[in-house]
Amino acid sequence: MPVYNGERYLEQALRSLLGQTFEAFELIVSDNASTDRTGSLCLDYAARDPRIRYFRKDVNVGFCRNQNFVIQVAAGEFFLLAHHDDVRSPVYLARTLEVLDADESIVVCYTKTRDIDEHGLELPREHPPLRLDSEHLRDRFHDIIRMDHVNEADFGLTRLDILRKTGLHRDYADSDRVLLAELLFYGPFHRVPEYLFFRRAHAQQSTAIAPSRQARTVWFNPAYENQLVFPHFRQLREYFFAIWRAPINWADRAWCSIEMLQWLKTNHARLIGDLDFAGRELLRPLYRAVVRTVA
Repeated sequence: MPVYNGERYLEQALRSLLGQTFEAFELIVSDNASTDRTGSLCLDYAARDPRIRYFRKDVNVGFCRNQNFVIQVAAGEFFLLAHHDDVRSPVYLARTLEVLDADESIVVCYTKTRDIDEHGLELPREHPPLRLDSEHLRDRFHDIIRMDHVNEADFGLTRLDILRKTGLHRDYADSDRVLLAELLFYGPFHRVPEYLFFRRAHAQQSTAIAPSRQARTVWFNPAYENQLVFPHFRQLREYFFAIWRAPINWADRAWCSIEMLQWLKTNHARLIGDLDFAGRELLRPLYRAVVRTVA
């Protein structure tokens, strides 16, 4: 659980994890230099439950590095990414672990998801069909690179050895889409047909604080502050990198590369938006200078 200033929802998230019916796990909490009560809450729970390993950063290292840290220090066979504001059913681990134990070809097991608001009330949501469980790589890749779905599988139970073979989380907005595509090169996912994961929407989540891709990229890595970033172009590049380092045959590699050309066509407006944003940022000082001169 990577966390930063999560005191409002943290206790409910911790209780939902520590209350799992499957109990043989460690809970790694990495506090990204929080300035609220996050640290004291974590230390209080760690004192009561030896399964918690609490780490605290001296400075904010960005969301990306904090997420990758918990992967790097994990010691188990499987890994589950948990955020401080989400909630899981008590049987989440038991249901997903049962699937992974029964079929070694499955890389990630996740469950159906309900979106909830800050009070825990259900929010409306569409669930576009995805073929992430297909035995055919091309079906899986075609669907995962679409931009019309929420990345539920990112919060599923994942085989840690395979996760560590990927590029992990990268420091740009929506890098989880590329990570999931890379995981799917190793095998299919499985979705348990029960609503066991509850994803919270609230005013302090990243998409609310930083609604643009450019702003969220800075949130992922503060080093990008006052720099020009091109998150959609970066995503396109990282897809190609993932394809060419994947353990797949040349025919599938070529097919996935061609599929990315279709992605480029479908998302050309997003790519143009990157260029438009950069252009406006470059011209902003000139505009201000002209305004001062006229005034």
